[in-house]
Amino acid sequence: MRKVLLRWKVDSLSGIKELEDLMEICERVEVLGHLSFEDDGVIQLVELKIKEGRGLLEISDLDSFDVLEMHEEDEDGTLASILCSHPLAKTAIELSNIYVYPPYGIDSKNGLELRIYGHSDSIRRFLGLVKAVMPPDSISVQTFRTNGSSEYEYLTLKQREVLELAVRRGYYEEKSDVTLKQLADEMGVARSTIGEHLKRAESEVLKRAARDLS
Repeated sequence: MRKVLLRWKVDSLSGIKELEDLMEICERVEVLGHLSFEDDGVIQLVELKIKEGRGLLEISDLDSFDVLEMHEEDEDGTLASILCSHPLAKTAIELSNIYVYPPYGIDSKNGLELRIYGHSDSIRRFLGLVKAVMPPDSISVQTFRTNGSSEYEYLTLKQREVLELAVRRGYYEEKSDVTLKQLADEMGVARSTIGEHLKRAESEVLKRAARDLS
């Protein structure tokens, strides 16, 4: 198994009309999860920071995106379900033995980051397509370890970072006054984003613990 991290700088995304149009509407788009896979694309749970004067439903005017439902909105952003039918998203679904792993996203300052896991042959085919359609600025490839030295090796890097921060700050202490907002501010991400990371990490830890007890 391989783990691949792809990164595009903001300047490298110029000229890609669909993404340029999306970033005209949003400052930031982060995919928190894949809700379902359809024939015409992926239904994604996303958090968006809409630019002042623009509206969420404008995203539905773009060719590859369709807003299905707005779940909630606060100072951190808007949580919504969106159907993404971009060719890269559809290809990632159609290729066997490959998985695009949330969270990932694009913002107006840092560009685009995408994390994929899969068998070497499938990874090579996907990277071949990506390089032809939208060449990344950097590609980091690692072997996916199943019995590494870290007790949390089965978590993603971001999940480990968030979980370790929460433990260090005493978030799980009985009378803790540490909030998700404080953790989010320290990491420079939205509250809902860090909440999703923690939820996934906690779920994996609890499932491992339950298996160990059985």
